[in-house]
Amino acid sequence: MRSYSDPSTVARLEANAKVAGFNRWFDFDCLGAGNGEVELTLEMRDELTQHHGFFHGGCVTSLADTACAWAASTVAGDVVTASSTLHFLRPADGDRIRVHATVIRAGKRTVTVDGKVFSEKADEAPKLCATTLVSVAVLAR
Repeated sequence: MRSYSDPSTVARLEANAKVAGFNRWFDFDCLGAGNGEVELTLEMRDELTQHHGFFHGGCVTSLADTACAWAASTVAGDVVTASSTLHFLRPADGDRIRVHATVIRAGKRTVTVDGKVFSEKADEAPKLCATTLVSVAVLAR
């Protein structure tokens, strides 16, 4: 568990994820969540690849979106993504991908989150493969 992480926040987010069919199928792991930060990982499996054998861009984008929304949720409660821009920097050709999302600004109605996506292989340093900037809408309580 990461130093910023709060076990009750992780439990809340994971319980919410289990309700959504896509999240159950996607089967990512949470390394930590709390205080405006989230780190998620996704292990490579065949149904997540594109024609060159890399992680499909949609999988990279989905994990980044989830991590950023979760990071926003740690400071703002119930949220949904309002807009997102993702830049691919290199193929996600590792054994897993990891996203670290950090809240940049938390307003009353919108939370801005920065995300970094890393491709990871055993015995190699993680490689930055994508960056994202996400605006997350805070839902009324």
